[in-house]
This record gives sequence, C-alpha cells and structure tokens, in this order.
Amino acid sequence: MPGRDSEIAPLHRRGMLFRLGLLLFGGFFLTSAISYLVSRQSIRQSILEAELPLSSDNIYSEIQRDLFEPILISSLMANDTFVREWLKDGERDPARIVRYLGQIQDRYGMITSFLVSEATRKYYHSTGVLKTIREEEPADAWFFRVRKMETDYEINVDPDMANRDAMTIFINYRILGADDQFLGATGVGLTVNAVKELMRDYRSRFNRDIYFYDRDGNLVLHSLEPDETDGALADHRPEEGFGRILSRLKEGGLPEAVSAVSRSGSLANYRYIPELDWILVVEQASDRTRAILVRSFSLNLIVCLVISLLVLGIIRYTVLRYQRRLESRNVQLMEQKTQMEHQAAELAAANAKLDALHREKDDFIGVVVHDLKNPLNAVIGLSESLLAVETPPAEQRAIVSDIHVSALGMLDQVNSLLHLSELESRADLAASTCDLADITRRAVAYLQHAALRKKIIIDCDIPAGRFPVWGGEKWVLSAVGNILSNAIKFSPLTARVSVRLTVKEDRITVDVSDRGVGLSPADQARLFRKFERLSSRPTAGEGSSGLGLYLVHQIMVKVDGRVTCCSRLGEGSTFRLEFRPA
Repeated sequence: MPGRDSEIAPLHRRGMLFRLGLLLFGGFFLTSAISYLVSRQSIRQSILEAELPLSSDNIYSEIQRDLFEPILISSLMANDTFVREWLKDGERDPARIVRYLGQIQDRYGMITSFLVSEATRKYYHSTGVLKTIREEEPADAWFFRVRKMETDYEINVDPDMANRDAMTIFINYRILGADDQFLGATGVGLTVNAVKELMRDYRSRFNRDIYFYDRDGNLVLHSLEPDETDGALADHRPEEGFGRILSRLKEGGLPEAVSAVSRSGSLANYRYIPELDWILVVEQASDRTRAILVRSFSLNLIVCLVISLLVLGIIRYTVLRYQRRLESRNVQLMEQKTQMEHQAAELAAANAKLDALHREKDDFIGVVVHDLKNPLNAVIGLSESLLAVETPPAEQRAIVSDIHVSALGMLDQVNSLLHLSELESRADLAASTCDLADITRRAVAYLQHAALRKKIIIDCDIPAGRFPVWGGEKWVLSAVGNILSNAIKFSPLTARVSVRLTVKEDRITVDVSDRGVGLSPADQARLFRKFERLSSRPTAGEGSSGLGLYLVHQIMVKVDGRVTCCSRLGEGSTFRLEFRPA
C-alpha cells in the first residue's frame, strides 16, 4: 500500500497542477478577451481625449513656429514708421520702398514681399513696380476686399504673378494712418509647396493626417501625398465636430477644440486657429487603432501563458518562501517606520526651537538697536549744536568733535547690525524693482553733510532718465550708501569723490572712486569678509565696524549683482556695483 500511495501522490500532484494550469490559463484568457473588448472603447476614448488633442496642440505649436512668423513680419511692415511716412510723403523715390521690400524678403526668407498704395494703386514688389491695381480686374479683387475688412489682416491662397503664377499663401495686412485712414496693404507670401512640405513633416513626426479648411468649409491644404488620395479626399464638412466649429464661428464666438469619431471610423480632432482663420483637422485612421488593439491582445496572451507556466513551476516553493520573507520584512519596516517617526518628531522639534531662537535673536537685535538709536541721535544732535558755536574753547571743541565722530560711527555700526540681521532672514531681495539713478542721487544727498564736514566735493555723473534694476529700494540704497560712505571716510580733507552711473548691455553699474588711502593686496583679499577690520584707517578717525562691505556683498549676491574693488595703496580705490536691469 505504501508503494501504491507513493505512485498516486505524483499523479495527484500532476493532476492538480494540470487543473490549476487550466484554471490559470482559462482565467487569464477570459481576462484578456474582456480586456480586449474593453480596450477597444478605452483606447479609442484615450486617443480622442488625450492623444489627438495633444497631437493637435503639438502641431498647433509647430504652426505657431513655422507659419505665424509671416504674420508677425507683415504686422511689422504695416506698422513700420518708414512705410507710413513714405506713403504719406507722396511715394517719392520708389527705389527706397523696393529696397525695403527686398531686404524684408531676403532677411526672413520669404518667397515674395509687396506693398500696394491706396493713393496711387501701384503694386510695389521687391523687384520693382509690377502694375497698377484696378477694381475691374478679377486678380486684383483681394486688395478691395482687404480695403473693406474690419480685421487687421487676412490669409488667402492666390497665384503670384511675380513668381510665374506659383500658388502662394499671402498674408495681406492693412496699413492704417494715425486717424485709422486706410493707406494701403502690405505683406509677404509663402509658396503652397513650402507649406505642404511643413505639413508632410508634421505628418511624418506625429503620425497623423492633417487638413486645413477655411471658415467657409473649403479645403485649403492637406498633408496627403497624391498617390494616397486615389483621386478623392476625405470630406470633413458633414461631420458633427466640424459643424460645431462652423456654427460657433458664425455666431461670432471662439470655438473650443472637438474630438470625435468620423463616419468612416477615423478619429479626428477639430480646432479653430484664429491667427490663420483656418480650421485644423488632425485625423488618425481607424486601422491604426485596430493595430494597437491586436498588439495589446497578443501581448496579453503571451504574458498570460508565460505567467501560467512560471506560476506552475515555482508555486510550491516560491510562494511560501516569499510569504516568510514578507512577514520578516514587514516587521523590519514597522520598526524602521517607528524609528523614522521618532526621528522626524525630534527634527521637527529641533527646527521649531531653532526658528524660535532665530526669532528671539532678531527681536533682541531689533530692541537693542531701537534703544540705542534714539540716545545716539540725541548725542549726535547735541554735539553738532555745540560744534556750531562760533568760539568754543579749543579743548572743549576737540572733546565734542571726538564725541560726535564716535556717535556717528556707533550709529553706523548699529544700522549695519540691524540691516545685516534683517538681510540674513530674507531668502531673496530681487522680487521688486527700483530706479538706480534716483537711489544714487538720494545716497549722494544723504551723505553730502558728511562730505562737507571734511570739505570733500562729490562729483556726480548720473545720466537723465530712469534705470530700473532688480532689488528692493531699501537694500539698493543701503549698498550704494555704504560704498559712498566708505569713500568719504577714507578720503583726506578737501579731496574729491566721484560717483558715476554707466549702462551696459546686460548690467547697470555704479562706480564710486576716491583718491584716499587705498588698500593693500592683503586687505583686498579679505575685503568682503564679516567683521574684518582692515589695516587702512579712516582719515578723520571715523569708526569702522567691519560690517559695511560684508553687508554690501551680501546684498549684491541676493539681487543677482556683484561688487568689485580696484585699489592701490596710497592712490585711492574704485568700488563697482553691478546690477541686473529689470
């Protein structure tokens, strides 16, 4: 009996595996069949709602790049002051306008460029005056149509007599005077073949058929090759989506894009392009959808077969082992999760404590600075009053002068400390703009009194006008004021300090130059460090905190600018502030 049982067990296992295999494959096959039926609808819906609109958007972007340029060029020509003045001046010297049209044509690679005057009805071309427009001439009907238009321009397809009657897409743009008087029409042209090449390129890259219709429902251009049409093209005018676009246009509104299944089974997206006044149809044939479904169904069957065989081969071994590993891994993950939650709570508490310390530090500095500024201002005012006395004793005057200089230096340090504290708490200073010329003039005015005390003359070279730069007004004023204050501090009595504002291509600079004590190479190497006291000393004993230039450097970094210094010991220094134009 044991021998018989041992023979039955493998048979039983093979039968079980066979039944399990049939069950697995049957279930997978049924799932794939249902998936195929559902996919027929879902893929078509996905193409209609996602792929076709996306392709249409991409093609629209390509059209903007390739076809809207002629519209912009025509607009440029129609609004060119030279063109308007030349027409108003009686069209003297036609060679000038011919050269102008030739330059437009050559520069932008257009097939043609033209101008027709309302006053003389002459048709000017890059090759000369071609003819005189006549109302009774059918080929000239476009001009009188443009003359009566309410819109600024139109796009039409006509033969170009200047290019052997080649079919050309013209952009006809109205030229209006200051009082909206019609002066003529101008524009450029692209060959139809060139545009069809662009459409074929779109078709090749996006794998879609492309059609252009005008607002009257007439087919203008398409991307199909002649051998693909079999003498007949798909007519989208009877389609519901196309009809909705036309109806909306007739009502005077701007229609939204529509995706729908056409009567032939193809999938199409319809959208109106207002810049061209055309309707764009992007179409995908139904056989492409069917090919996608067949590939998906075949792949599903192959995957089902592979998975069934794989499951039958390893089910007795892998599932149990994998289950044990999952349980062990789950325990580890739970432990790690607990540790991470604990660490996250500690980190959040530390960050909150750090933020609180930063706020307390800023509040403390603000309170101290506020409490110091009022008595310092009082000391400065009192010392200035005492120094204003005409004949004080020499010893008293020296003491009052020392007190005045010390108070000014301490006030400067207090202000620098306050600005530095506020600056370090800000992430970005370039969120607003200010006028650099106005701020430079204000800085000179603020420091004029300090310069007069040392009989220093400030020479200003600031051009007239506004020079907007990135950076808050308070911080730009602080940077310019600190540099100018340093120049006054380190200049001898009766010296001259120059302030110059210069505009470059991508920068606006303020140069502050003096003929003072200058800087050694060692001092220049550590010029913009925090709390760095240099070997050079102010000429009148003014105080120096070592924060001013560091503050300027930090401000310029945060406004995307730069501060540099050029100096020689005993010959003076030039500091340059470079700002980014707004």
